[in-house]
Amino acid sequence: MRKGAKARPWTVAELAYLRESAGKVPRREICGKLRRSRRAVESQVMLMRSAGEDVTLRCFKSRLSTCPACGALRSRLGAEGICEPCRRRRQLEGVHAAMAGLLARLPPEERAVYAETEAETGSRADPMPRPPDTAGMGSYERARAEEAHEVAVEDWLARNLRREIKAAQKRKERVKKKLKTLEMNS
Repeated sequence: MRKGAKARPWTVAELAYLRESAGKVPRREICGKLRRSRRAVESQVMLMRSAGEDVTLRCFKSRLSTCPACGALRSRLGAEGICEPCRRRRQLEGVHAAMAGLLARLPPEERAVYAETEAETGSRADPMPRPPDTAGMGSYERARAEEAHEVAVEDWLARNLRREIKAAQKRKERVKKKLKTLEMNS
């Protein structure tokens, strides 16, 4: 503001825009849209905060992107363009398909044994990460905590799928070994 110029009062619409955009839109864009200086916008935000409103000009930019296969927010997409959990699920499907092909080659009595014991198989699974307690957090801190939780869930899912794949591969190896033994004996 120029020295000696009168302060322009804030309108209800400007305050509503500031409440809605603060923390979501960069400060420079807010100042441009409102046609107010950086100092005027910061001063108004300080007044709003002192009145108890949860308003911050810190703009959080999420690093997460949407996986085209599952539609979930993920921290990394691999060379195939999908997230790690989706890639692991595809890998597990491949192992199960190979296992089905091997089981079809087994004699019916041997296949029955695997069908019976297959229900008992199961890998240990880690508990899912708990969502963060965002009570009392500002919008910026809340957004960061929620993003960190999304990344933790992604890692948890990939870890548990990795365990399932290893267990399925081990079962497939056992079936292969059994099949080889049966073929050598016949």
